Amino acid sequence: MKRATILFLGPCRKFDPATSKPFPAFSPNSRSGRFLRNAIDATAASSEVGIRFDNVIPRALFDKEGRERYPTCGELVEELEGHALWKLATSDVVIGLSAIVGEALQKVQSARLEAGDCAGPTLVRLEHPSFMMRRPVHERTDYVRRLRNCIHLAVDTAISPKAVALASA
Repeated sequence: MKRATILFLGPCRKFDPATSKPFPAFSPNSRSGRFLRNAIDATAASSEVGIRFDNVIPRALFDKEGRERYPTCGELVEELEGHALWKLATSDVVIGLSAIVGEALQKVQSARLEAGDCAGPTLVRLEHPSFMMRRPVHERTDYVRRLRNCIHLAVDTAISPKAVALASA
């Protein structure tokens, strides 16, 4: 059986003041990275799933005053058009973490479909971990449940083509 890939995709890297460099995507040393990884661990993710982390924009963004900022949807769309995620199989799942990443993913996927490109992973939208960390406990628990459903979707999607082939043999 093909091992499904789940790619957790955030907007851009966060700046690490201790090293003066951006954190790796959802680093276990960042608060949101630690929260997301703990949530994934709480789902008891299957061994059939490979977990990867990335950001649409692989660097931290700053405004004119030198303060860290979030990207615009247009900036995300521009970066997404050439992103490696489109090389993932249709049996893989990309989880866009934040409303703006989800919106940008939908725009690029729609443009790709209009151009006749039907390949690519299944896209799912979830809230960004930094948002969920500030929510009440019952909402964070619901987040873990929805994350578990996304992981099951990835496993089911990876298994489906093989199951269909075995059933028709």
